[in-house]
Amino acid sequence: MQKTPIEWVKNPDGTQGYTSNPIRGLCPMACKLPDGRVYCYEARRRQRFKIPIHFEFHQKELRKIEWARDSRGIFLGSTIELFHKAIPYDWRRAVFKTIRACCPQHRFYVLTKLPHLIDWPMLENIWLGTSITKNEDIWRRNRLVLSNAKIKFISFEPLLERLDFTLYQGIDWIIIGRLTQHGHKYDPKLRWIKEIVRGCADYGIKVFLKDNLKDIWGEPLIQEFPE
Repeated sequence: MQKTPIEWVKNPDGTQGYTSNPIRGLCPMACKLPDGRVYCYEARRRQRFKIPIHFEFHQKELRKIEWARDSRGIFLGSTIELFHKAIPYDWRRAVFKTIRACCPQHRFYVLTKLPHLIDWPMLENIWLGTSITKNEDIWRRNRLVLSNAKIKFISFEPLLERLDFTLYQGIDWIIIGRLTQHGHKYDPKLRWIKEIVRGCADYGIKVFLKDNLKDIWGEPLIQEFPE
């Protein structure tokens, strides 16, 4: 467990939060651009060198969470897809056992691209999110709102195209960001961002614009959190 520079991961007192990855290995997801090309560095490296997908479970990482005395906001599984079928069920059970043991002391951020594979109830100290980067991902929103999570959020990061997104009901928080380490070719248009921000305003949804949008949105950035 370590401090994270991810802007939206905060401790309950508003200070910078943490990431924790008790399950580690090459992420099995191959995140793609609208033209079908993979943009994830690890996935491209895996394909190029034909590296097999593998995972490791680190029980000590869960103990670090349980031993922490202060109240923390922890992005759990920031480098892996926690609900992927290749992740052993017993490992996931151990993760959620720790979440339960740390309720309500710690806040856990869980972000998934596979909300239809969630096989555990969401405890009250979980903020559950899903990633939507292009129109073909919008179905994930419908799965997300079916969960019993106290806070449900969508990460439009990276926002790769104008989204035909109108289903804001049931969402508490929206994060928007651009694709990094690929220049500015895939930057979102300002009008795309404004459409989402207006939709959030209509439904009282909190918005967080990542720092990497400063050149597009300008300052000040909207960086709100759900209560």
